[in-house]
Amino acid sequence: MTHLAGILNVVGLGANMVGVVVLFFFGFPQPTHDEGVGLGLQDATRLANGMTVAEHNASIRRRRVFYKICSTVGLGLLFVGFLLQLPAAIWAIA
Repeated sequence: MTHLAGILNVVGLGANMVGVVVLFFFGFPQPTHDEGVGLGLQDATRLANGMTVAEHNASIRRRRVFYKICSTVGLGLLFVGFLLQLPAAIWAIA
C-alpha cells in the first residue's frame, strides 16, 4: 500500500468513527420534537418550569434544527470516510 493510500485509509476511518459517534447521539431515533403541551394552552401561559408555552415551542424548534444539523453532519462524515477509503482500497489492490 502506498503512503498516500495509507493516509487516506486512516483519515477515512477517523471520519467514519466520528460520524458514528455523532449519529449515535443525534441520529434516529430522535426525541420527540412536538410543539405544544397537550392541553391546548395559549402561548402566554406559564408552565411548571417557568417557561411560557411560546418559549417552550421555540426551544423545541431550536432543538429540532440542532438535531437535524448534527445528524446530517454525522451522515456526511460517514460518506466522506467511505469516499476516502475507496481509493485507498483500490490502490492497495493495484
